[in-house]
Amino acid sequence: MKRRDKAALSGRLGLHPLAWHGFFASTLITFGSWGVGWFPRNQLSALARSGFFVQFRTDLFGVLICIAAMAVGIVWLMRTWLMARPWVGGSADLDAKQQGKLIAMWAAPLMLSFPILSRDVYSYLAQGRMLEAGLSPYTTGISVLPGWFDGGADGLWAQSPSPYGPFFLVLSRWIYVVSGGVPEIGIGLLRIVAVIGVIGCYFFTVKLAAKLKHNTHWAVWAVVGNPLFLLTMVGGVHNDALMIAGVFWAFLLAFEKKTIMATLALSLAVSIKPIVLVLLPFIGLVLIGVDGTMRQRILIWVKTSCFSALWLLIIGAVTNLWFGWLPAMFTAGDAAFPYAPVGLLGWSLGNLAQLLGGSFALTQQIVVLAFQLLAMVLVAKFALAKDISNPIRLSAWALSAVVLLSPLIQPWYVLWLIALFAISKQLSAGSERLMIWATSVILVAVFVDQLSIEQWYTVWLLKLAAGALMVGLMLVMYRFDERVRRVLHLGSESSQSSP
Repeated sequence: MKRRDKAALSGRLGLHPLAWHGFFASTLITFGSWGVGWFPRNQLSALARSGFFVQFRTDLFGVLICIAAMAVGIVWLMRTWLMARPWVGGSADLDAKQQGKLIAMWAAPLMLSFPILSRDVYSYLAQGRMLEAGLSPYTTGISVLPGWFDGGADGLWAQSPSPYGPFFLVLSRWIYVVSGGVPEIGIGLLRIVAVIGVIGCYFFTVKLAAKLKHNTHWAVWAVVGNPLFLLTMVGGVHNDALMIAGVFWAFLLAFEKKTIMATLALSLAVSIKPIVLVLLPFIGLVLIGVDGTMRQRILIWVKTSCFSALWLLIIGAVTNLWFGWLPAMFTAGDAAFPYAPVGLLGWSLGNLAQLLGGSFALTQQIVVLAFQLLAMVLVAKFALAKDISNPIRLSAWALSAVVLLSPLIQPWYVLWLIALFAISKQLSAGSERLMIWATSVILVAVFVDQLSIEQWYTVWLLKLAAGALMVGLMLVMYRFDERVRRVLHLGSESSQSSP
């Protein structure tokens, strides 16, 4: 290690203070969620009738306090994550157990928060309710359910098919049944599932990084310790951590040349979120090794495709949902979202066509299909690359093409890409800075966008104030916090000197 690095590391914040900084930051976020997190409105909800929580939402002062608490907590957690960066630069002072405890402390208070940064958990429960009612989430939206809006689900999915795989939908059905329709119980059970996914991500990040002889501490810091990851997976109760854990497990098994088990692991990830099916060719590249010929590629792709089809057939038969997710994968245009350039382009051209007497729906579908075909071409290009020495990095680029050219992009999709890029190789100085800036920007955007504020307030004004506060806090941290500035500089040097 360079002499300058050692000097900087000697002044780093200790692990004990780091743990408590993150704990108190998450506690502030949890407190803020009581006023501006996604509140259960189901008539079976006990919290919806609780005066203690209702007062945070019905009193303007309470709403303002909760907005401020969440903004401060998010920036504080972001700063804590950055302060942990000197510990993961290759020093032997940190072990996996200590890092695991550190992240657990950061995440623990979020177990008591209302859903934040997203309300998809209510959609999970709604789609589980659909299955229990004998309806398929792959053929219709949740609006067929009586009282679906009071269930808390986003109207984005009212008419759109489910983007989730059969295993997760059946799991959601079981949780809905066990909960008896009480949202607090359903959210609590789904949060336990989400935490299992986070633990799986931690475990397989360590194992896969070690297998690749990468810096495991840095990989865990980038993938699992990322504030956007923790706030989305634990605070937002998302299923993406299960999917990422399944993908990492599949790659780990592929490096161990366990073809059958690797395809099983990836099939399980597909049965949570089908989009990761595009990673199957890269599992094959791992299996044949860096010196594989084109003939070997074709043979392994046929082999892995057959095994995966068999596993997915079994999962489809057991869940009785079969392959309904396949057409649903290609109808996401029904829920085109402005965060996605392709979705916005399709919406704009559709409106233009309508003004000229054409069909809005047909024009939008043509735009979406054109970009989906382009994404598949790019996936094929990466799979057929001459240099396959780093198949996980190729898979990261392939998934990036699919995500960025999709008509629907949610902010947490970026976490999939961060995970694959970070596990494939420690990021360069510039790429690490990009990851940090992207995390900060997305946190600001999704914090403001996903504030749950009652309609009798001037919502846009409160969101504008929240955005100004959050941006101001971020700018102060990056511009005037000398510790943060030193850590960013140190991180750049460490990245440049990494093997």
